[in-house]
Amino acid sequence: MRARRRTWMVHILAGGLVGLVTLSFLGAVINGWSAGAPPLLNSTPPLLVSPALSEWTGSAPLALVIQSILYFSLGGTVGVATMPFAESGAALVCRSLAHFAVTALLVTLTAWTLGWIWSWEILLFYLALLTAVYLLIWLGRWVGWYAEVAAIREKLGLAPGPSLLKWKESLPYLGFAVILCLVLPFLLRLLDGPPKPLLSVLYGFVLLPVGGLFSGFSLGRREGFCPLYPLACAGAVLLFIPLARLISNMADGIMVPIAFCFALLGNLLGSAWRRFRRQGQSA
Repeated sequence: MRARRRTWMVHILAGGLVGLVTLSFLGAVINGWSAGAPPLLNSTPPLLVSPALSEWTGSAPLALVIQSILYFSLGGTVGVATMPFAESGAALVCRSLAHFAVTALLVTLTAWTLGWIWSWEILLFYLALLTAVYLLIWLGRWVGWYAEVAAIREKLGLAPGPSLLKWKESLPYLGFAVILCLVLPFLLRLLDGPPKPLLSVLYGFVLLPVGGLFSGFSLGRREGFCPLYPLACAGAVLLFIPLARLISNMADGIMVPIAFCFALLGNLLGSAWRRFRRQGQSA
């Protein structure tokens, strides 16, 4: 019991420190947005302390202390999430939902205290982004569990042959493709301003290719070449384009080949890595 408590404290402390550092930089950007001037796009210094909280408390040092406590608390909740909540299915679901509720409450409290909420739409965006990240982590864990079960079945001689075009093997990654190529860009588009769509540009030329490359590599490393996954990524972007037209007029067609090519490249690299590892083990 003492060892378990010590492990929990280590994860909370490590997550809190990482959250404090990471959110300090991210918070400076959001502080600039809430003040009407993103600090990354002009020469003004970053707003490391929330102006709204400083005005409310009447003291910038006190505001910094409160802000740091909130950042540390959010990081601590993330640190807790790196540990297994339970071994049985029902307990795992219940404790995960409880952890999500606490995290959502902390996000709401932090955003409200620091003046990051100026409309209900913004609060819904924060909660939707948190939900997307949470689902992304859950999908990643589920894919890992699925791969472990498949490996055990293969060692026992129970694994069936690959499905047509490996559609069954690609199915666990379909949720990731939808979140990466449909949900995430739509949420970022909602936050972007019309004059300078910084987040959309960052997504299209950084987050999308990196996410497609690494997810394709993960699938190829586990299951070999799966041609349907790059098509799924491109298809999710095609679904995003008409939705994005409802709130902006940006030309998003370039993201279709980006999603397809990087997911395909990652899958080919992962498949080659899988083949190389198997040849090394057989030798």
